[in-house]
Amino acid sequence: MNFSASKRITLLWALLSLTACAGGLPARGSVGGQTIETRVDSEVARYYLASYLAGKRDNTAFDERIDRVYESAQGRLPDRRELKRLSDDISVDFAALHLADRIAHTPANLRFRNAFDRAYAHTRKALTEGSLRLPNTAASYEVVFVPGYLYERHPETGADFAAPREALRRVGLASDFVETDEDGAIEANASLVVGAIHARRQTGRRLIVVSASKSGPEVALALTRLGPKGTGHVAAWFNIVGVLQGSPLADARLRQLLEDRIGDVDIAGVESLTTGRSRQRYHAFRIPEPVLVVNYIGIPFTGSVSSLAHEGFLQLREHGPNDGLSLLSDLIVPGGLTLAELGSDHFLLGGQIDFTTVALAVTVIRWLERPSNAG
Repeated sequence: MNFSASKRITLLWALLSLTACAGGLPARGSVGGQTIETRVDSEVARYYLASYLAGKRDNTAFDERIDRVYESAQGRLPDRRELKRLSDDISVDFAALHLADRIAHTPANLRFRNAFDRAYAHTRKALTEGSLRLPNTAASYEVVFVPGYLYERHPETGADFAAPREALRRVGLASDFVETDEDGAIEANASLVVGAIHARRQTGRRLIVVSASKSGPEVALALTRLGPKGTGHVAAWFNIVGVLQGSPLADARLRQLLEDRIGDVDIAGVESLTTGRSRQRYHAFRIPEPVLVVNYIGIPFTGSVSSLAHEGFLQLREHGPNDGLSLLSDLIVPGGLTLAELGSDHFLLGGQIDFTTVALAVTVIRWLERPSNAG
């Protein structure tokens, strides 16, 4: 495929992604400082976003119902079972909003969000003016990208990290790219990641490993296999929408959906994404403690799902809030920092990827250097 044809296809997908799921109730509000205008799937979800979270309590029945949700949560982040229960009892969008609120109000996540927002505002201004200066310690770091599923045949999803890699090149931050089998099994690709991380030890730089979607469990497994002795030079792992516990889609129609769209895929890769196998593997993960883990996820609602995620989102609703490929709670490494983009789905479309990439890199480096007051 020539460049112009590829560019036209990418543009087509981008235009299609502007089409949200139809239906739902219009709602506008803020969660953790992020404002969104969308459509939600229930009156309770609409009230939760537009009124309750804004401190406007004027519906006693809804207020009491939502209060009970917080009382039972006792400050904990809701897991898959709790989100499924909330989805069944109230609605999927309500459960997604509750997760977003709990993520936003976890103290460490709140500090990281504030640091990122400051870095983003500065980066946008400085890159536009051509005056960006990286932190003084940036030369000590190298960003290692591990691509996502079908990154060669399906680049419009961003799985090849082409835009982030170019953004870092322009600002002078060192980066590397790990070539994996684009539709191979997670366990086999983890071995390739182990080799790549080990090989980078000789550079003398601290590594920030970045994964996306299927490469999330590949990196998690690689870090587990390397252990503390093999990861002394790994400073951080940036887990972007990592399908850590697999996808119910892989248990059913994922292979058929993919082959209808792009042709034959390796069955080994699909099978490695099934929930039974993935959850068993997930419970064996042991990320070495010195490695800073940052989870980056999208939390979509009925009116904000892109066309790339639309079909998967609808199929997964019976399981609870999801991003179009995975259940939301299954994207998060416990104990790590979590940055959630309200209204985005698994493909995280719609943002300024160059500004976002540089701002995230700057935020992580500053956090590593002085986590008590990063920014």
